[in-house]
Amino acid sequence: LAAAVRDGSNAEARADVALANTLAGFVETLSSCTGEHAIEHALSAFHPDLPHGAGLIMISNAYWKRFAEVARAMGKADATRPEDFLAALAEMQQACGVDTLRLADYGVREEDCGKIAENAVVTMGGLFRADPRKLESGEIEDISRESI
Repeated sequence: LAAAVRDGSNAEARADVALANTLAGFVETLSSCTGEHAIEHALSAFHPDLPHGAGLIMISNAYWKRFAEVARAMGKADATRPEDFLAALAEMQQACGVDTLRLADYGVREEDCGKIAENAVVTMGGLFRADPRKLESGEIEDISRESI
């Protein structure tokens, strides 16, 4: 991904990203998205200028720090901490030049976080069933708050 972002003419890197995107689409179709998507859709409901992908990037650290299991699934067999995954995620975001995005840049305020969490659960709550572990309602609110 980072190579394709750095050099849009890199056909091999773009082909790899296209394949990864296609495979991700298969996974989403056959299983589901995670609660991260429910939270982002709620954010976009209240902030329509917020692009979906940018919203996902901005809440990714706050969301995924709750799941050490993902680092192990990515091949870090000795991973015991969510930070093992977060380090790789941070490197990719930095390499792609999206590491400084913040929800505040799209008008999200701390006082919005409760209604965003409620909207995520009410409108797309089923997506939270795909999470590696159940998130408490306060955690859902904290994900938005930590991403401001």
